[in-house]
Amino acid sequence: MGAYAEYQAVKAAAIARKPFNLSFEEAASVPVASQTAWQGIFTHGHLEKGQTILIHGGAGAVGAYAVQLASHAGATVIATASGDDEEYLNSIGASLVIDYREAQFENVLREKIDVVFNLIRGDTQTRSFLVLKEGGYLVSATQPVSQEETATHGVSDVMMRLAPTGDLLGRIGRMLEERTMRPDVATVYEVRDAAQAWEDIARNLPGAHGMSPSRPGAARRKTHGKIVLRVAQTPASRYLLAKKTTAH
Repeated sequence: MGAYAEYQAVKAAAIARKPFNLSFEEAASVPVASQTAWQGIFTHGHLEKGQTILIHGGAGAVGAYAVQLASHAGATVIATASGDDEEYLNSIGASLVIDYREAQFENVLREKIDVVFNLIRGDTQTRSFLVLKEGGYLVSATQPVSQEETATHGVSDVMMRLAPTGDLLGRIGRMLEERTMRPDVATVYEVRDAAQAWEDIARNLPGAHGMSPSRPGAARRKTHGKIVLRVAQTPASRYLLAKKTTAH
């Protein structure tokens, strides 16, 4: 829960085996984002095959998993994001990407939506009621939903909280092994560079000043993907390092 620690005591029920085809850094980026996406669109949004879902913040860590999961489930996926991320979102299953900087989604969409999954703050959530079908679902991971609005528009709503389980994480892990989904890591920092990571994140936030990286030779990170701290070498990497040292 926010500590940069090499070891942590956790409940066994929250653990799942690391997908064999992912690096430790990729695997570390999976649990919170992927389970939030799953529970948001299926547990709370009740998304079904053939329905249409609108995902606000589709290129974010949670949004990208939601796009992939919804597409795999046979839903039509519409996402709002920066236009820079359109190609990426199309590649993971989005049928339509609306650049929030260029157009308002309620003016673009011509048909009502079954599920809205909101991952950003601001007035986007209130405007989403305009595009929801009667009987549809609005799921928010960022802010409370207006009960007055839901009653007026005849929809269901929930502000979700993640309830992680090892069973769900294991299911997601199998999908990753089958390459049904893929993780997205923006940048990996060594734990000694944690302060630099926070600084670079701040520099890349929308509207931030001085967008060029402060660290000499560092590249500006992608607009999507998780930031990962490499806290310690894995046992496997220690073994390989020992073998190389012995060989010399």
